Amino acid sequence: MSRPSPQTDRLIALVDLLAAHPSGDFTLAEIARGLGVGKATVHPMLTTLTRAGWLLRHPVRRTYRLGPAIVAAGRAAATGETPLDLTRPVMRTLSAETGLGALALVPCGDAADADDLRVGELVRTGTSREGALGLRLGDRVRPRPPLGAVTVAWAGPDAVEAWLSALDAEPAVPVPGSRTYLRGVPPESPVVTEARRTLLPALAGVRRRGWALETVDHLRDRLGALVRDLEIELGTGDWDIAGRTAALRRAMNEVGQAFDLAEALPAVIDPDTEYRASSINAPVFDADGSVAVVLCLIDHHAPVVGRDVIALGERVHAAAETVTRALGGRAPGPDGRTPGPSAAAERAAGSAGTVEPFEPSEAADGS
Repeated sequence: MSRPSPQTDRLIALVDLLAAHPSGDFTLAEIARGLGVGKATVHPMLTTLTRAGWLLRHPVRRTYRLGPAIVAAGRAAATGETPLDLTRPVMRTLSAETGLGALALVPCGDAADADDLRVGELVRTGTSREGALGLRLGDRVRPRPPLGAVTVAWAGPDAVEAWLSALDAEPAVPVPGSRTYLRGVPPESPVVTEARRTLLPALAGVRRRGWALETVDHLRDRLGALVRDLEIELGTGDWDIAGRTAALRRAMNEVGQAFDLAEALPAVIDPDTEYRASSINAPVFDADGSVAVVLCLIDHHAPVVGRDVIALGERVHAAAETVTRALGGRAPGPDGRTPGPSAAAERAAGSAGTVEPFEPSEAADGS
């Protein structure tokens, strides 16, 4: 993993602070307090960003706000025929037809955390953050079991093993000269062993259906308690990377043991059973068979009976397939290899570049 850059993190936090209050102006002291650092640390960043046009400084009040250069950068990021561009109109259709929120997650492209996703687009059904799983545009999402099943269900055994291993709270580190090192790979934890037993059938169910149901049960309350405990443990002062990592691993271990993984990611959807869905999602594939977008239906404020879950799942799957065809993509096989005609052949047939209105399958009728 690459070394962290505190100064870069502060720069990002500064821009996020101003972006969260686009109509407000902030003094140097207010920005320093918001970032939890001294004014001497913030001042050089403000000076550089102002020179670049990313910030505007009021000549009298000496306050700062976002400038025109960063607006131009945002507009540039929103143009072009990217997978996200092709997904946006489909999301709006899904949300309008189902009355639910829609969420698009895209790969981070970060070499240090290559499996992580970012919130690329949100279609909300309300105005509060709670109406979108508490997420904002740009937030990082870590697909740890049982979450993120569609990112690995078609990716092959190595990706599945890496996904399962993320549940290991304290992975053993081989030490040269120790007996563990000489014997080879250390034994996996009971948490990972249990996850393999319960989640491999769930991943098979995801591949069979083409979409995944992730349920909340009591997970949200439990996660909230864990986060509060974590904040208390970390405190408000300076804390080193090793201490933070250890605390996060302990929290991840508690999460892995706090609920039944098989219930959180059902392998089979019973039409007569009620589910407390947190997300019903399906993958959009690119020409290489990689997941380009995870398309999600969210904001399920009440339990959903299984037959309606299936109908919603078919809608999400049909929408994701529409975008996949527009990209010239194909779902890979269970071994992670893309079968069938090449993406170029499908583009030649006229399937790429245009999103046609998707038609839900018969299973989705009546939802």
